[in-house]
Parts: sequence; structure tokens; C-alpha cells
Amino acid sequence: MVKVYTIGIGGPSCSGKTPESQVPIDEATQLANWDCPESVDFTEFAEKIHYARTHEGTLPEGFKSNEESNVHDGSSLLSPQVADQLAHILAPFAQDPSAIFVIVDGFMLYWDDRVSQQLDCKVNITGTFETLKSRREKRQGYHTLEGYWVDPPGYFEKIVWPEYLRLNEQAATVEDVLSLSTDENSIDETALKVADKLITML
Repeated sequence: MVKVYTIGIGGPSCSGKTPESQVPIDEATQLANWDCPESVDFTEFAEKIHYARTHEGTLPEGFKSNEESNVHDGSSLLSPQVADQLAHILAPFAQDPSAIFVIVDGFMLYWDDRVSQQLDCKVNITGTFETLKSRREKRQGYHTLEGYWVDPPGYFEKIVWPEYLRLNEQAATVEDVLSLSTDENSIDETALKVADKLITML
């Protein structure tokens, strides 16, 4: 029998999850707010996770993620030494042919109980204002369901950061979430701590 493990990786905003025409307008700035809970269809999100959990890790036919079109720089990859350590730590999963991992990535994973309750392992990545602002500004833009979004000037300060603080505060109230700061942990350290968390699912 197949055992599906769902792993939630929450943290700072990457992109909106609903069509651009449905994204709320922030009253104070009159900018589209991709980073608020109202911009996400949590019902559909939860349904997709449930489908993967009950269909051996697969997604519904015809489902396509726009994240596949977004560009990431591939920086800060794991060192070979830590990759070997991870293989050793996670060997029990590799030795179980029935184990399937479903990684659920999102910046509001812990806002809605219908989503968070379906996650077997919960990880939340955090960062400082300076770190997140720098990373966001290096992004070229985001493919959405209806087109392409580029942050207007001041968007991080006016929208992204305030919403991130609110969402991160909510994540802190959810039980059994491993919270890791990318300012305090390297990619190697983060990977090892997550691996230690994963092994507790057995």
C-alpha cells in the first residue's frame, strides 16, 4: 500500500495563486494585493492536496502550475557533503518503495486549517526585511493564470512585507511547525534540520 507524506514548505511570498482579475485591491495603495489571504482560493488549494494524498501523489488530469514558468537563479545549492548526510538520514524512506513525497509550497500554508491540517510535516521559512526585499527585487516577475506580473515601485514595503508579518504571526500559532530563518541558517543547515524533522514522520 502506498504511503503519501505531505511536506509543507511555507514562507515569504512568491506569487499569487488566483487569476489576476480576482486579486483584491489594497485600499490604502490601490495596488493589487497578491499577498493577502483573499488572493488565494483555499478551498481549491485544499482539494488539490487532498487529491494528491488519496491518489498516490498525483494531481488531477489537466492541472498545470504556473510556478513551472517562473525563473529561479538556482543559487545556494546543497554541498555534496550534506547531500550525502541527507541520503543517510532519509535512508528509511528510500528503502520503503511505498513512500511518496508530496511537497506543498506556498506563502500562506498555515493561514487556513483546511490546508495546514493535511500537512504531515510543516516547515516555515523566515527572513529579515533586507533579505526578503533583496530577493524579491531580483526576481524578474511572475507568471500568473492570466498573464505576467511585475512589482510596481514600493510594492515590497507597502504590500509584501506587512502581509508577510501578518502571515508569519499566524504560522507561529500552528502546532508542530519547524521555523527556520534563512538569515541564521545556511542552505545546508536548513536542509539538515528539515531532514531531522522529516524522519519524525515514521
